[in-house]
Amino acid sequence: MTKSFGSVGIGTKIWKDINVSFPKNLVIGDYVYIGPNAFIQALGGVTIKKGTIIGPDLRLYTANHKFKGAKSIPYDENYERKAVAIGENVWIGGGVIILPGVSIEDGVVVGAGSVVTKPIPKMAIVGGNPAKIIGYRNEGDYEKLKANDMIYMKLKGSGLIKPNFHN
Repeated sequence: MTKSFGSVGIGTKIWKDINVSFPKNLVIGDYVYIGPNAFIQALGGVTIKKGTIIGPDLRLYTANHKFKGAKSIPYDENYERKAVAIGENVWIGGGVIILPGVSIEDGVVVGAGSVVTKPIPKMAIVGGNPAKIIGYRNEGDYEKLKANDMIYMKLKGSGLIKPNFHN
């Protein structure tokens, strides 16, 4: 399946049951995880950078039917395309919806069930519908971990960490 994508980095895990339309417009960095049942509509282009983890049931859109100035109602056959960019080391919870034209900067946490309708700045923690900033990550801690290449999927793949369900 990944052969038809624009590119996929090393150490990346993509569940087999994801649905990607226009897969050649999807570029995925190293050590990315895309959970089960994701739908990615990549007509306008999608970039997912290194270290990003995406929970189950993602819905990501990069195009919408043209309805302003359309030749028919409720819309016509034309699409408005807007790329989506997801930065490094982003954590996107389950059931998130990302709309066309959104950029999510490095280190962002998107809470489960959020609807992302506008750009999210670096290190923000967002949640809700529409997603709003509810806090920020500690940038010093983040930068230290990043400088030491402490990327979860990389460490997990090397066997250096294992999920701990008993803490």
